[in-house]
Amino acid sequence: MADGEIILTIDGERAERLRARAEAAGQSVEDFALRLLEDDAAIWNEVDAICDASLANDDGIPLEDLEPWMRGWGKSNGPSPPR
Repeated sequence: MADGEIILTIDGERAERLRARAEAAGQSVEDFALRLLEDDAAIWNEVDAICDASLANDDGIPLEDLEPWMRGWGKSNGPSPPR
């Protein structure tokens, strides 16, 4: 194994799902998995930037205000979204 190289073993069910998704995307399994990792990193970088901006601008919603609303999702009598 070359420096930095990782060989990952996954169970058969996940392997088949990965193969099917790669095939549907018209990519090799390796290319598809690499794209997922790159996309994931980009998404988390964006989430970090949004969180940093919210903290800097002091315009976030406290968790204690958000949590009851989240627990009410899908319920007809759930609370209104916090502002």
